[in-house]
This record gives sequence, C-alpha cells and structure tokens, in this order.
Amino acid sequence: MVATSLPCEAEQLKGFLRERRVRLDPNIRVLGDHERLRSRWGRAVTQEEMAEAIGVSRVWYAMLESGATNRTSAKVLDRIAAVLMLDAPERAQLFQLAIPAFGQIDLRPDSKQVLEGFSVVRSATKRLWAATTEVEALEKVAEEIAGIVGDADLVFYVRRLGKGAWEWPYVLDHGLGDRNREAFESVIGAMTPAEIDEFVFYPSVVNPGDVGTPQHFVSPAVRTAYLGTFCDPKLDLGSLLHVRVRARSGLIAGFTVKHRGQHSYPEEQRAIMSTLAELTSVALS
Repeated sequence: MVATSLPCEAEQLKGFLRERRVRLDPNIRVLGDHERLRSRWGRAVTQEEMAEAIGVSRVWYAMLESGATNRTSAKVLDRIAAVLMLDAPERAQLFQLAIPAFGQIDLRPDSKQVLEGFSVVRSATKRLWAATTEVEALEKVAEEIAGIVGDADLVFYVRRLGKGAWEWPYVLDHGLGDRNREAFESVIGAMTPAEIDEFVFYPSVVNPGDVGTPQHFVSPAVRTAYLGTFCDPKLDLGSLLHVRVRARSGLIAGFTVKHRGQHSYPEEQRAIMSTLAELTSVALS
C-alpha cells in the first residue's frame, strides 16, 4: 500500500498544536478554566489533559493533534486557543489552519487585538464570578494575565494587609521568584511603611484599573532601591507593569507582570490588564 500524505493544513495544524502544548509551562495550574490535578503540577501537559480542559474525548483530540482530522467548530477552537494561551496572531493562525476558509479572510491587526481582548475578558469573567474568596478571585485573574503575557518572567498578585505590609504570591515564575523576593525583602528593610506602599504603587496608582510603571516612583529611597537593585544586571528585573484592584470592602490589591531586561508593554496588553483589574474590583465589591 502507498502511504497517503496529510493535506497541507492538517500537517501544519498537527505541528502547531503539538508545539504549543509542549510550550506550556509544566508548573501551570490551570488550563483555560480547567484546574489541573495537583499530581500533574510540574509535569508536561498531556493530550489527555488538553482533551479534558477543552471538553472533548482524548481520542478526538489525539486525532486532531496527529492531523487525522481537522473538522472542528469555532467554539472548540476558541477553547483550544484559551487552553494553549495563544496570543492574537497565534489564535488567528489556529483558525486558519483548522478552518482553511478563514485563511481567505485577512483581519486588520487592531481587529485581531479586539477579538483577543473579548476572548480573554470572557474567560476571566467566567472564572472570576465562580470564585468564592478574595484570594481565589485574585489568583484566577492573575492566571489569566499570565496567559496574556506568556513570555513574562514573573506574574503575581499583590494584596495590602496593612500599612506597608503586602503579600505577593507568584502564579507564574520562570526561575526568578526567589531572587525577586529576596531583593524586595532586602530593600524594604530600610524603608518606611509609606515608602513600602509606594514601592507597590500605592497610593500613586489608586483607582480600579489604573496602570503603574516605574515612572510613578517619586521617593528617593524608592527610586534608588528600584534602580540599584531591580535594574542591576545581577537581577535585571526592572521591566514591570502593575494594575490596581480596589474594592468597596477596603481591599487594595493589584496584578504585576515583570520581565528581565528592557521590555515594552503593548497598549492592547495594558488595556486588557486594566479591564481585568476593573472587573475584579467590581466583583469583589
């Protein structure tokens, strides 16, 4: 018998899906809005986990990833994109490979960004309203943000416990979490409570959805700590973006993304993070 080759789109889809699955961080705790089993933390995401998170059978997903079939609906593709944490260009590529007719449609970049934003906000809103505690809500939205900025070195939420006292659990850590925490704890030792608050963008970034960057640091002690410690080549974690969460209950919190080196944050990324922070503020009010 003569082996038949896969159609071009199916062959490309096969490679695309496998590469993006393998790319997922083994330490990730959620796939889309599906919680991973604790026993799977630290292990590569499997086809079976993908199938469970998407809501299809393991056999069907295995066939899709093997190129045996590319017949699927836009709704399922949307769930696959969420689980694989695809950015806007990758999401468009997925649809074009799985539904070749989409390849004839050339969306403008800003249209793709709007579609991506709607998808992220919809997913986050669903998880947010299912949360039963403050911490759970903050954690779930921080995980959504980690999906938006998949190349970040650190993603975490912060929560104010009192004047100059904050907690900041990581939801994404690409090996720099301990060093970042040690650096933070070393610099705040010489700061006043007000300076510590400023270092976490409070009260300079006060309203729900407001965005904070290092340009908001005014106090000499805070600026010196930031430039001398976090911008030092030994750590080099000076690129960051913060969005404020504030609820009527008195909660003051936020979401922070950090990158090594000089990193710029696109406007659409800032807008999505700001929207998620506002939604979180409303939900926790």
